[in-house]
Amino acid sequence: MKRQQGFTIIELIVVIVVLGILAATAIPRFANVGTEARIASMQGVAGSMNSAKEVIRAKWYAAGSTSLSTVATVDGTSVSVTSGAGANAGYPTAAGMLNALNVSGNISCSSAGTVTTCIPSGFASCAVTYTDTTGAVSTAGLITANCGG
Repeated sequence: MKRQQGFTIIELIVVIVVLGILAATAIPRFANVGTEARIASMQGVAGSMNSAKEVIRAKWYAAGSTSLSTVATVDGTSVSVTSGAGANAGYPTAAGMLNALNVSGNISCSSAGTVTTCIPSGFASCAVTYTDTTGAVSTAGLITANCGG
């Protein structure tokens, strides 16, 4: 009786076909991971903006003066705020928000006028914005179409 030494060509072809079918069903499932990760990281930036604006405003209130135009953070960063008694008083200005944020990696932030915008590299429409006149953080741009999907 002869012993078999390895696999037949038919067995190898069957294994390759089965692996091909598995790959064909799995690849589309994982193809969108980059877009989802980009959206999630930008939602993290939005959370950082919301936290920063509330911490800065709390420090502004704790200082007890509505005439303050800057607030110093624990690490010594000077953050400019809107002074006075309006609804947005004590919130960071657009430039102040830029100072308060500590965003790194492939995300860049800039301020122009009353708006601070953070975007991931190569996806200008996938943006999180902070408007100092209202203290609002907008994540409206964080949709699949804008963030690489």
